Parts: sequence; structure tokens; C-alpha cells
Amino acid sequence: MKKTRFFYEINYFLIVLLGWLLLFHKAAEVNRAREKEGWKTWTGCVLGIAGAGGIESGMTVGVQNTGSAEATENDDLPEIAESGDERLSTLSGKIRVLLMDSGYQSYYHSSVTLNLNGADYEYTPDSPELSQGELVLGGGEAGITITSIERQESPPVYYGTLEIQNTPQGLLLINELPLETYLEGVVPSEMPASYESQALMAQAVCARTYAVCQMEEGSLQEEYGADVDDSVNFQVYGNIAPTDKTSQAVRETSGQIMCQDGKTVTAYYFSTSSGRTSTDEIWGGTSSSYLKSVECEFDQNAPWSSWKVTIPWTVLEERTRNLTGSESLESIQVVKKSESGAVTGLQITTEKEAVQLEGEYEIREFLSPQGQTITEKDGSTVTGGSLLPSSYFQLKANKGGCVEITGGGFGHGVGMSQTAANEMAKEGYSWQEILKYFFRDITLDRYE
Repeated sequence: MKKTRFFYEINYFLIVLLGWLLLFHKAAEVNRAREKEGWKTWTGCVLGIAGAGGIESGMTVGVQNTGSAEATENDDLPEIAESGDERLSTLSGKIRVLLMDSGYQSYYHSSVTLNLNGADYEYTPDSPELSQGELVLGGGEAGITITSIERQESPPVYYGTLEIQNTPQGLLLINELPLETYLEGVVPSEMPASYESQALMAQAVCARTYAVCQMEEGSLQEEYGADVDDSVNFQVYGNIAPTDKTSQAVRETSGQIMCQDGKTVTAYYFSTSSGRTSTDEIWGGTSSSYLKSVECEFDQNAPWSSWKVTIPWTVLEERTRNLTGSESLESIQVVKKSESGAVTGLQITTEKEAVQLEGEYEIREFLSPQGQTITEKDGSTVTGGSLLPSSYFQLKANKGGCVEITGGGFGHGVGMSQTAANEMAKEGYSWQEILKYFFRDITLDRYE
């Protein structure tokens, strides 16, 4: 009986000991998790410098090993956020956006002025906060207003974090934020908020798919540490403020992207067609299997469905001189078109040689109607910009006089016509039907 009681006592002791060991193990796991994620729970307004390994202490904050921070002197300084080796990427659902200067002329800024938590700040390459090369600010719920950048709706507000990098060329600004929040800044900047909800939803899926594709490709990562910029080079972001309607389009399609055979497609879109869409062959190379040239009559009553403009011969002669070095422009003629009718070959003949421009962008840039009057289908007029409205055109060259260009559509013509998408939505098409009209053999998958 004594032996039995002894063994019971030993077993009871071992069970209690095992229970305490399990509790200590769980507590250690929780503590490690808090150490790893502690920076996300900071509630005070603090300032620091982000180095290669995270936050460096010793300026105006005290940083503890647990990841928490406590302001020591300046409680009204802007909040910092962690950067460094564990930068969020495609797998984390965050995107890094390189912010261009006013007018979208350069990635580099001579200085940055911003408002955070009601206080104004200015940073230059000589600012002590940038002495170690990088400063990362957390925007919180109110975001960061950058007053030194002009956009259509100024000043723009950016959510997530703002990373300021000090380089020999100037300051680089990178906005890192959740992909879905980024899309809320893209949709109203790329499509009018007045468009039908189903069209806005189709736009949201296109924009999300395009962004994910760029995040996977990482064309700006090596040089700038970003996924995209905020201009037409990728997708316009932050030019026009979100509305309830545009943000709802993002939320209602949350995570939806277009894929083919399990791979993200490059979801191109443009303003208005000339009656038929293009494939990416207009940029050279082989057309992607998911892009198809389709008849597009939905937007044929839109003002940009047809247009005309006249460019003085002297203007094109000057561009030819810059291009070839030749003094005299003898002739200009279209020598090649794509299957869909887009001009993909423009021959420029001088007294010395014949030069052929190939590719949609190069041709539209050479024939830029900058400062000239463009007349649209409905008779309205606009002043031309740095590109011809589209590469769907015919021209009549009068040497020494002018070049008369008649064309249709606005934009590169590849993928989804935004104007057509809106008209399709008015006719009862869903956003899924709109996308499957413009893109071939795609599946709608969820991006996590």
C-alpha cells in the first residue's frame, strides 16, 4: 500500500511538472512572437532611422529588445516603421510604390515636405534624420500628406509607410502599403468614378492583376527597391482621391486576379478603341495567348472613337533632325500595320537615308500633336499632348506644308477598353463577362 501511494505521488508530481513545462514553452512562444511583431503595436509618436537590420536607437527614441519603443524627448515627432531585410513583398500582400515628382518627370526629389499627425516636416539630403541614408515613417490611419508633390487632386495622401532614401541623385520616396489599399488609389486615377459599378469592378481586377504581375517580375527592385512607380509607366496611383464607389469596387472584387494556366497575366487596359482592340504584338515579339484582337463596337459613339489633327511640316522636320541629324525631311509614310490595323511601321525619308520607326509608342511619340488642336468625333476640341492619341491612323503628308492625320481610339489599344467596359456595364454585362470578352482563356483566381 505504501509503494502504491508512493508511485501515485510520483506520477502526480510528474504530471504537474509536465504541465508547468508546457505553460513555460507556450509563454516563450508568445514572447518571441511579440518580439518579432512588436513594432506593429507601437502607439506613441516616435522617430528613428531604419538601417539594414531594422530600427537603430540612440537619436530621439529608446528601443527595447522586445520591439517596443518609448519616446524620450520629442513626443510630437512622426511615427517610424520597420524596413530593412524583411521588406514586405508579393507573399506578404504589400506593394512598394516609387513616387515620382510633380509632373512625373523624375524619381528623385530635391526635398520633401509633408504633414503627419497635424504637424509639418521638411527633409532635404542634409537633414540629420537622413544621415544614415534612410528614414521610414508610419502614416497610421490618417496617412501622410506630401505637400511637395502636386497631383490632379493635391496634396496627395499616402497610407502605409513612407520610406525616404537619401541618394547622390536626390531623395527617393517609396510608399509601402497593402495591395488592396494601393488599388483604392489606382482605380479612381485610371477610370472615372462616375462609371458603372461593374465597369469599376472590372477595372479593379485588371489593376490588381497588373500589379501582382509587376510584383512578381520586380523590374524596379534591383535599382530602386520598388515594385512599380505611380505614373503611366505602370499604373497611375494617387492622382485622384478614392470615392466610396471606387473603393467599393476594390472591396467587392477583393483578391480576384486573372490567370492562365495558373500564371498571372499582364492585364493591359486603355481608354477607347478605334473599333477593334490590339494584341501586344504592337510592341514587337509574339502575342501573348491571353490577349486577343476583338471587334469593339461598344465605345464607337465615344468622342475619342475618331479624331483628326494637323501637324506642321516644320515641326516634324525638327524632330527628324534630332532623330537622324539630317537637315531635310523628304517624306513620311506608313509602311506596316498589325493585324488589327495599328500602325507598327513608319518610314521617315531624308536626303541621306530612310529610317523606319517600329513600335506603337515610338511612332506615337514622333507624331506627337503637342500644342496642336485635335478635333474629336463629336466636334469638341482638345490640345494635343506628348503622344498621338493612338496608333490607329492614316496620314496625308504635304511636303513643306503639313501632315494631316485621321485616326481613332485613345491609348495603346491592348486589352480592355475602359469606355467599352462602361457601355457594356450599362447593357447589363457583369465584370466577369466584361473581362472574358477582352481576355482569352483566362480563369479568375484569388490572390492571397
